Amino acid sequence: MDGMRAAASYFRQKAELCRELAEALGSQHDPVVLKLRDMANEFDDNARVLERRIARDEAEEDVSGGAGNVH
Repeated sequence: MDGMRAAASYFRQKAELCRELAEALGSQHDPVVLKLRDMANEFDDNARVLERRIARDEAEEDVSGGAGNVH
């Protein structure tokens, strides 16, 4: 799960970088700015997917008491 947390953090950092670059370029109608904003949204979406998966996995661990599936 630590790998997923690291990946989610990485995606959040890249999203922020894309937004900073878009802001630095200024023109809201510049195709590069629009692409950077799209990329930022994609990075955020990827992070959200991982964060939901982490939360789901942690909830499953809590329910099973960390013992795993016992048959």
